Amino acid sequence: MESLVKTVAPRGVPLVSVSITAYNRATLLPRALESVLAQRTAFPIEIVIGDDCSEDDTLRVAHAYRERHPEVIRVLERGKNAGIQRNTYENLEQCRGKYIAWLDADDYWTDPDKLAIQAAILESDPSINVCCHRVRYVTWTGEVVKQADPTLAAGRYGLEQIVRQNFVRTPSVMFRNGIPRRLPEWYFELESLSDWPIWVFLALSGDLVLLDVPMADYVVTPGGSFESKGEEFQRWMDVEFYERIATVLPGKFHRMVRAEKGKRYEVIAYLLRKQRAFPASRRAALKAFFSPFPMDNLGSKSKALVASLVREAEWRLFNSGPRQEPL
Repeated sequence: MESLVKTVAPRGVPLVSVSITAYNRATLLPRALESVLAQRTAFPIEIVIGDDCSEDDTLRVAHAYRERHPEVIRVLERGKNAGIQRNTYENLEQCRGKYIAWLDADDYWTDPDKLAIQAAILESDPSINVCCHRVRYVTWTGEVVKQADPTLAAGRYGLEQIVRQNFVRTPSVMFRNGIPRRLPEWYFELESLSDWPIWVFLALSGDLVLLDVPMADYVVTPGGSFESKGEEFQRWMDVEFYERIATVLPGKFHRMVRAEKGKRYEVIAYLLRKQRAFPASRRAALKAFFSPFPMDNLGSKSKALVASLVREAEWRLFNSGPRQEPL
C-alpha cells in the first residue's frame, strides 16, 4: 500500500464506515456523497474515498467535499492506477468502523434512514454478518431500467444461497469489518468481481439478511458496470469465480459448486449458438456436461450438448454462415 496517500481527519472511532471507490467519476461522485451526507444517524460515521488515479476531476471533487466535511471524510489517493480489485480491497482496509457500507461512486442511496436501519439489525444479532436490501437499476441520468430485483425472496440466508447466486448488490450492503482483510491472493485476479468473494467469506462465519425494501439506485454505466458487459461476459466471470471459490469452501459444497459451474457453461453454450459460434458453443457444452458430477444437471446439460452438436453439424454440412474464429 505504499502508493496510497492518505488525508486523515476524523477523530474517534465511527460505528459505520462508508467505503466509496472511484475512477473517473467526477460528475457522479457528488450525487453519491450527498446521499451519504443526507443519512440520519444517532452514531458517528466516516466516509473513505479511494480514488484510483483518475484522469478527470474526481480527486478535486473528493478533496472539495473533504474540506467542507473534514470531520467525516478521508481521501485516499494513488500515484498510479491499481485496478478495481486492489483499490476496493485497500479502501476497505482503511475503514475503521465496526461496520462497512459499500457505495461505488456512480451509485447512490435513496433512503436517508438506510444506515440506521441496517446498523440496528447488525447490532441486534451477532450471527448476522451481512445486511442488504433491494436496489433499482437506473441509467446515470436516473432513468429506471429495472425495478427492484424480485428473483429472491426477502429473508435470512446462509453460505449455500450466496454461493449459488450473488444476490447482494454493492450499494445495498452493510457488513461486519475485518473479514475482507483475510482475502486470498487470487481475489486480485478476478476481473469485475470485487464483491461476490467477499460475501462468501463473510457467509463462512455468519448469515446474510435481505430486506424487502429498495434503498439505493444501482447505476448501469456503459463500459464500466459489470451489468453492462452482457450476459456472456457475466457467465464467464461466474465460471472463474466457481473455479477459485471452491478452494476455500468446505468439502460438502464442492459438488454444488461443480453443478453451478456446469449451469453457467450451459448458458454460455446457448449464447454462443445464437452468435453462430458453433465450435465454441460445442466446447462450452462439453464443459457443461463434464463439469458437474455425472448425474447432476443431467437433463439440461444433455440438451445443451445435443443442441450444440446438431447445430454445428448442420453448419458444417450446409455451410450456412460465416466461419467463426474459435474462442
